[in-house]
Amino acid sequence: ASAEKKANNGYLNKMTAVLLGGITALAWKVKDLAFVLSFGGATLGNALIYVYPALMFRSAVKNMGDKASKGLKREVPFALFSAALGIVMGGIGATMAVRSIL
Repeated sequence: ASAEKKANNGYLNKMTAVLLGGITALAWKVKDLAFVLSFGGATLGNALIYVYPALMFRSAVKNMGDKASKGLKREVPFALFSAALGIVMGGIGATMAVRSIL
């Protein structure tokens, strides 16, 4: 277990360094903070509001198994539809953000 933990920590440290380096390089090039905010809002905001809750709900209902009521099971497709709409709206917002700098 100790070797796995060290490998995990090493991997996480490398990923942290890569992400931090990428973000720093992006910050060097991007001078318009409005683009960063609009792109982040379009992608992360929609994921946080529409996509993640739907996926968590689906997972919770799935983990309930037979204990989940029929109503909860019928609600899952609607939650996933909401997530799909969130992805579409996020794509539209991200596209508009990218077009604003072109």
